Amino acid sequence: MKELTLENKREMYFMMRKIRMTEEKIAAHYREDNMHTPIHLCIGEEATAVGVCFNLSRTDKVFSNHRNHGHYLAKGGNLKAMIAELHNKASGCSGGFGGSMHLVANDVGFPITSSIVAGGVPIGTGNALAQQMTGSSDVTIVYMGDAASEEGVVYESIAFAVLKKLPIVYICENNLYSVGTPLEKREAEGFISNKFTGMLPVVTIDGNDVLEVQRVTNEYIEKARGGEGPAFIECRTYRFRDHHDTKTGVEAGYQTQEEWDSWKAKDPILRLGSELMLQDESFATAEKNFETEWKRELQDAFSAAAEDSLPKTENIAKNLFA
Repeated sequence: MKELTLENKREMYFMMRKIRMTEEKIAAHYREDNMHTPIHLCIGEEATAVGVCFNLSRTDKVFSNHRNHGHYLAKGGNLKAMIAELHNKASGCSGGFGGSMHLVANDVGFPITSSIVAGGVPIGTGNALAQQMTGSSDVTIVYMGDAASEEGVVYESIAFAVLKKLPIVYICENNLYSVGTPLEKREAEGFISNKFTGMLPVVTIDGNDVLEVQRVTNEYIEKARGGEGPAFIECRTYRFRDHHDTKTGVEAGYQTQEEWDSWKAKDPILRLGSELMLQDESFATAEKNFETEWKRELQDAFSAAAEDSLPKTENIAKNLFA
């Protein structure tokens, strides 16, 4: 496997920062009541989005879930189209009709997101079958949360993918909570990946280490691309905000401050940033310039969304069927 360059690491770092800054701005403006859509922030989980998508081509496909902002941006989705969609405006990536849980960017291989728990798993599996049948060299990535693994359709999809040796990698972002219910109160087994041992290659990794995420997922993505079939990768991570709100889980009453603090110490952005600070003399200047530029792009996106028009009611039934 090719060694990552300093530029590669900087690229992943700044993409994580883009996701974090974007979601922090969304959270800061959400209570103004201009975004009439539920939001599910991935603050704290940026490494799984960036580490995986770093290994993908533009035509590889990613199928996401309700917590999809980071996946969308990491795959190359347009910022202005995303912010407009959160404001339900006509220039949004789903025409203003989808909202936060239904981001789409077909031009960069982000074809659909499902708000149904595990809803994207069979759809992504079907896409991998289509890739195989058409002789494509592309792969499919399916993101799911830990609670999605409790849905029967996940087992059915994986069994089918194994049978057909499909070019697909299932990425489980195990943030230890289903809404506000901790994993240990839902399952006897503490590791999601153990449930699929014996079906396909499974591995559990540190989902807050973007370099580990990139390295391990690259291995299995390339195996899938080479015809070796699917894999299941559990990324152990943590979300710093509530399931579908702007406050923290501590404020919501289901996370302890001690637990939150212990995971905050493993913040994926701080971890890679500390490494780059030691390795790259120009990093501090680059970060300052990046922050200024991305703040400007974010403000432009929010301003454009505020000025844009709502979608026309006569278009509400369009694009529902292929």
